[in-house]
Amino acid sequence: MMKQSNTLFDWFSSGITEGWIELYERELLHYLETEYGKLNDAERYIAVFTSLFLKAGHVSLPIDLAPKEWAEHLDLDDAASSRLSEVKIDRSEVVASRLVGTGSEEKPFILHGNQISVRRFFMYENRIADWISSKSDNTYQLPPDFPIEYFYSLFEGEDELPNWQQVAVAMSLIKPFLIISGGPGTGKTTTVAKILAMKMMSSKEPLRIALAAPTGKAAGRMAESLHGEIGRLNVPEEKRAGLPEEAATLHRLLYGLDRGGLLPDPEKKKLRYDLIIVDEASMIDLNLMHRLISHTGQSTQLILLGDKDQLASVEAGSVFADLCRKPENGFLKESAEMLKQLIPEAELPVKKQSVLSDSVLYLTKSYRFDSDSGIGKLAALVKEEESNVEKMKSEIDESPELSHETFNFTRENLEGLAATLAERVKEVRSIRDERALLDFWKRSVWLTVLRRGPEGSRELNRLVEKILVLQRAVQPENGWYHGRPIIITRNSYSLGVFNGDMGVCLRDETGELRVYVESGSEIKKLQPSRLTDYSPAYFLTVHKSQGSEFNHVDLLLPKRDTPILTRELLYTAITRARKSFSLHGSIELFSKGAGRETVRYTGLKNLVN
Repeated sequence: MMKQSNTLFDWFSSGITEGWIELYERELLHYLETEYGKLNDAERYIAVFTSLFLKAGHVSLPIDLAPKEWAEHLDLDDAASSRLSEVKIDRSEVVASRLVGTGSEEKPFILHGNQISVRRFFMYENRIADWISSKSDNTYQLPPDFPIEYFYSLFEGEDELPNWQQVAVAMSLIKPFLIISGGPGTGKTTTVAKILAMKMMSSKEPLRIALAAPTGKAAGRMAESLHGEIGRLNVPEEKRAGLPEEAATLHRLLYGLDRGGLLPDPEKKKLRYDLIIVDEASMIDLNLMHRLISHTGQSTQLILLGDKDQLASVEAGSVFADLCRKPENGFLKESAEMLKQLIPEAELPVKKQSVLSDSVLYLTKSYRFDSDSGIGKLAALVKEEESNVEKMKSEIDESPELSHETFNFTRENLEGLAATLAERVKEVRSIRDERALLDFWKRSVWLTVLRRGPEGSRELNRLVEKILVLQRAVQPENGWYHGRPIIITRNSYSLGVFNGDMGVCLRDETGELRVYVESGSEIKKLQPSRLTDYSPAYFLTVHKSQGSEFNHVDLLLPKRDTPILTRELLYTAITRARKSFSLHGSIELFSKGAGRETVRYTGLKNLVN
């Protein structure tokens, strides 16, 4: 039994005072006590920490850890964690709780294995698992008049066997659900262009196709890259009639489908496409994935693209990584035999795996980073199971693409950094074209590990803008000035801008300040006063940089270690860079972070693998 503390609510009242227990948790407890009566300490722990874990990206709360151990996954300070129990909640208390069920009862929390989930998210994971398993069980049959010669022409002159891009295209012809994972430069865009070309050439009628991504910037890049690739693949114009000019954000694609009367007809709420392709799928959270599969028709093929080694979504869940659990490419015998009909010369690995794993393929060859690429080598070192600080130091020292300098967040360090960015703002005074100004800020970026605190993006952005004003580098009007870079932090359907979209402030030909936000392939012109959910973008967290690429990346490490500093975060930061990468901070801390895998407590990976 969990030991009751003498001061039952010490941790709770202290959490409110210190701010890590927020209004939502207080209101949640008030609601639960109204419905179920007074809660004991174990129930308070379950309710509060399940909520906090959701906010931190986890779907479940592990009851095989003590509350003090939970604090490590929330990055609470020592003072906060010291008040938490070091004793695990006894399983018998969980089972006996009025709040917890096993899924069949209408209880707010569900116990599954050694984890507790909010009922809604537990149901989401089970529905996703059932949907994917059902899709993966099915197989398409190739039509009698399948254009096999065109299929071979797409890979003419490519001798590598097995050619995983070719295998991916072949899989898209037989699997109604397909996941393609690969790092930067492994040819995901090229592969998808060939998939689209093959699907269009195989169909007698123009296909209804949707292209989508979780963010506006990823959607914009996707459409631009795909149209460029498909233009080189000799697909007749009449076959391309169903190919959209633009990719949509997933939120825009699904917008309005969740609305309706009290009992909406689900058949009228399906996305009416033959094929949906979603890029940057590692950023899809559990709620968004559930919405997507709920509105995907039975006859619609769904293809997800992403990089399983990148950071998971900011919101709860790690759907893409949970689905990409197999260690390497391999197929069930039946699938391997079907693929062999299309690629007879390829010896495909046959391995006994789950049906889902048979719908997952990894692209492993990098076309962007060759064997001499410092960025590629450093990214590979970070992905290794055992981090090696000496190897990392050597690679950074020897590669002209990489550099490193210490950064201790002294006043001198911070003022020097702010002054560097102030000079960049001065550079853009003469730029009067919104596209040129957006391109200027996309050339290089400063990334941070943290968002809050003196070492986080929020405070650093404030510092830069304060110094800009003190140096009279800018003359703000209600906070806005020419050259200011921003990032949108919340979707706004009324304005047509979305979380993660980048923008700039520009003084137009009339002398008025206007904000230009790049959303997908469009640039929206807005009055600054209409924007409410945004932040300056001199510094971005690594999370916010997902879906973007820059010529140069500066990564700023915090002074002290933090659980947020993980292998996936560092890999994501490095691979945002096309040409060069600079590390600012301790190389030892960098190596320590590379040795730490991101932990997301979810149930999905156990349901589909």
